[in-house]
Amino acid sequence: MKQYFSEHYVFHFQENSLAERDISEIASHQEACYRYICDALNVEPDYKINYYLCETPEEVGHYYGDDEPGNGFARMPDKVYCVYNKEMKCIGFHEDAHLISELIGHPISPAIREGIAMYFDKRWWGIHNIHWVEYFLKTGKYLPIEKLINREFFFEQDCRITYPIVGAFTEWLITSYGQEKYQEFYKFEDSVEGLKTVYGTAPEEMNLRFKNYVSLFKIDEELFKRIDKLFNE
Repeated sequence: MKQYFSEHYVFHFQENSLAERDISEIASHQEACYRYICDALNVEPDYKINYYLCETPEEVGHYYGDDEPGNGFARMPDKVYCVYNKEMKCIGFHEDAHLISELIGHPISPAIREGIAMYFDKRWWGIHNIHWVEYFLKTGKYLPIEKLINREFFFEQDCRITYPIVGAFTEWLITSYGQEKYQEFYKFEDSVEGLKTVYGTAPEEMNLRFKNYVSLFKIDEELFKRIDKLFNE
């Protein structure tokens, strides 16, 4: 693979690929994401991130090493593998947030790890996370935080539901209680213990507070129809 170096990245890509054509733009985009994440979390890696821009999900699986097709993966501490082609450009905040947040803590719960990545993404399929939660509450598809924190339960569920919920929940936690407190929580491997210790509240109560917050907003009918169409395609 060819390489392109920027301030905080080493990009790897195939010769004559779309990624090679767009590499300067990709590098600028990722550097901006990197700076925002580091400034928000007040941490910064002392090494470059190796970013593998693959043409297909199969190529992602090959370079990641498990030969399982995928759109994007992060491998600690410094590697990202993602698809970049005409139909799919899986660059941006998500995988970088996984790597950089590891400098703060290592929560066991995937809900918490995906939550911080989705917090930086802000949107799922172009629609803000909180609007998805409004839709899930209205349609009975909502999954409570106390269940999502469980590793096995989280992986059993549809990521179209879990990812926006944990992203919106993370944004609510940080907005309501502050970034400093959230980082103290993120340091706990056991996130149930972390919620109780840092916020003084059990997951069930936190879930209720979060739902009450979301219920303050009423989803627009046209937006509801758009989300419903996306979800059921």
